[in-house]
Amino acid sequence: MSADRGQRLTLFSRYQLSDQYDLAAEFRPMLAHLCRDYAVQHVSFRNTRPPDNVPDGCTLTELPLSVDRKRPGDVIGKALLLYALLPLAAIRVRRFKPDLIFVTEILPLYALVLKWLTGRRVATAYGDWHVHNFLGAKWWVKPFLRLIEALERVEARHVDGLFCRAGAAGERLQSWGVDGDRIRVVFDAPDLSAFYPQNQQALRAHCGFTPDDVVLLYHGVMHQGKGLDQLLDYTADCYRAHPGIGLIMVGSGPEQESLRARAVALQIAHRVHFTGWLGTVEEVGHYCNAADICIAMRTGAESNQHIIPGALLHSMACRKVVIGPDLPGLREVIVPGENGYLFAPDNGPAFVSLIQDLIARRADWPRVADRAEHDIRERFSVEAAATAYADALHHFAGEEK
Repeated sequence: MSADRGQRLTLFSRYQLSDQYDLAAEFRPMLAHLCRDYAVQHVSFRNTRPPDNVPDGCTLTELPLSVDRKRPGDVIGKALLLYALLPLAAIRVRRFKPDLIFVTEILPLYALVLKWLTGRRVATAYGDWHVHNFLGAKWWVKPFLRLIEALERVEARHVDGLFCRAGAAGERLQSWGVDGDRIRVVFDAPDLSAFYPQNQQALRAHCGFTPDDVVLLYHGVMHQGKGLDQLLDYTADCYRAHPGIGLIMVGSGPEQESLRARAVALQIAHRVHFTGWLGTVEEVGHYCNAADICIAMRTGAESNQHIIPGALLHSMACRKVVIGPDLPGLREVIVPGENGYLFAPDNGPAFVSLIQDLIARRADWPRVADRAEHDIRERFSVEAAATAYADALHHFAGEEK
């Protein structure tokens, strides 16, 4: 089929197209693939950074306002404002007359409301429980979170397609009564032009660490669901036993300032380097390579059970030793002792014991790291993810391929 046969697709997101390219390595090739088959409309907040390489056949439709990913408060605020702007978005989508709307956001009800307002088929992403991650530790929000979960079940049963980034998420949807034919699991794919093995000893030294130190690293958004306060506590325990332990914290988020204060209170601030917001994914790759052990940190909360953190795949692509909590999503990737290691979630002694064991077996790190990089190249390619998304969107649009 080709775009001149009238097939039309709308992609809907808060984020402008250039941000989409940064957030998901597979987005650019997926869009190019789709534009060969569809006329594509990309709907988002205003494009403050003109995107490069917009494929022929892709129309950019802008909503009022813009969103600044460097400012967590702006990200959250604009996510809420977008609910109010859905009627305007629906008007612009209806004018385009798509066969399918793909809502790339993992936030409740965007997809269902657009389906109601436009009368079109809609597919959406399902995975991270962002609302839980930002608010889940606050006792007073539990009734609100239960309401959100109920609404997500309603939405999942009524949209035409759901994308998951882990098999565990697909299993959860089927347990809610969602037909397996409306579910597709597509793994994230790291951008191998940004995440690959590099010599970053100079950057490591800039962070205050020597070649003989054991440097841990976390990268990603800093919110409550990650358990980063626990990570600092665990690192402090490791440091007391091994003064060569250090930690690099890459990224930003609503918890950043409280985490900095916690590092001071734990008397390890001199061994914890906070980078703040980094402007490019390439810089994130640099810091991954400056560390020894990269941590896909999450709590054991229900909201973290069915995801595969992108940070895990990034670090594996950099040929690093990776560790993470023993949760269903992470078990889909990590084979303990082969390509990484798992520790009991929310368990400080288990974390410290694992780090001590790894320090004692430092000579084995290259074998495990090599296998991690090999698995990324075998299982998590950008090309495979882009093709899987495109094929699934054809299916969800009700087409035969």
